Order: sequence, then structure tokens, then C-alpha cells
Amino acid sequence: MAILDDSKHLFMQLSSQHKDMEWEKGKTLFLALQYRCQATADHSLVVAFAAYHLCLRMDRPQLAERMFLAGLLHDIGKLTMPDDILKSSRKLSEEERLGLIEHVQKGVDALTELHFGDDIIHFCQSHHERLDGSGYPQGIPEESFIGRIAAISDVYSAMKMPRLYRLNTIDDEGILNYLSDNPQQFDNDFLQQLRSFLAEWNAYSSLPKKVPV
Repeated sequence: MAILDDSKHLFMQLSSQHKDMEWEKGKTLFLALQYRCQATADHSLVVAFAAYHLCLRMDRPQLAERMFLAGLLHDIGKLTMPDDILKSSRKLSEEERLGLIEHVQKGVDALTELHFGDDIIHFCQSHHERLDGSGYPQGIPEESFIGRIAAISDVYSAMKMPRLYRLNTIDDEGILNYLSDNPQQFDNDFLQQLRSFLAEWNAYSSLPKKVPV
């Protein structure tokens, strides 16, 4: 999938540029996530890619690389989940669904204990929250810049990437329509910037690539 390939390329590029302790810890955690569940790792890469480019589109370039790292780690709490939930293709029971919700706080606890920045932790904490307070785990209105970018990036990737419980993918127009049909949950400015970015990225990715001689 082209967007996953570009997400991996950006990850390699940023990883080679950053040798500080926080990025090194982040890369180690992400490697553990890849070994545990490749589907969750791929989802996280696309979340990171979307968050990075939304920051650039929203004139916050100084935050873009931070949000890429945050996207990589936003689901790190899923390392604590048993395989029969994390890798399940069946509908979860109510008890199992409540266990799934706990991955957010588990991730926050891990990132806090490992002394990641507040911005990274906030991305993890807020990626399932919504503008109208209908999200989880806190169920409070989330209107911060990081919270809004986390929510829309996570939903975009969750719908774009095949999952164990849903092998088909949803095209960008279908995802954008879903987001626009829920204006009470997702920030319209971020949605329009996502729409604009995807139009440009899709046009670029469809161009024929030169084959090295």
C-alpha cells in the first residue's frame, strides 16, 4: 500500500536524523510493537504520517516531527493486551471491549514512566477522545491542537488500513465523508487540511516513478 510505504520511508528518514534519548526509546518501543503485532505497528506508522503532514498543513512545522513520534507510540499500551484480544478477528465481548479501552491508560502510564514529553503523552491519552466528549477513556470534550490532530489521524488510519477484523480497506473519499458526517466529533479545519493533503499526495503518488538505470 502506497501510504504505508511512504510512512515507512518517512520513519527511516526521521529515525536517521534523531539520535537523542527520547527518539531512541521511541524506536525501541516501536520495534517491540512490530514484533508483537505488525498490523498495529502499520496502523501506528500511518497515524504518524498523517499527524506529521497535518502539522505542516496547519503551520506548526516545529511540532511535526514530535507528532510523528507520538503517532508511532500512541497505541503502545496494546503491548499489555493478550493475543486473543489484540489479534482477534471476532467481535469482542463487552468485558473484552472494556479491556481494550484500558490500552490508552496503559500507554500513558508507560510513556510517563519512561519520561517522554508531555506532548507525546497527551497524543496517546487523547487519540480516542472527541470534540463533543463522546470518546474514551475520559469522555471529556477534547479541543486541544494535539487532541484534535490525534483523533483525526487515528480514525483516518484505522479506516484506511486493513485490520484483522476487517480485511477490506476504505478509500479516502469514504473516510473523508465519514469524518465530515460527524462534525460534532472532528474539527472541520483539520478535516479540510486532511482532504487537501490527501488530494495532493494521491496525485503525486499516482505519477510514474523513474526506474534507476
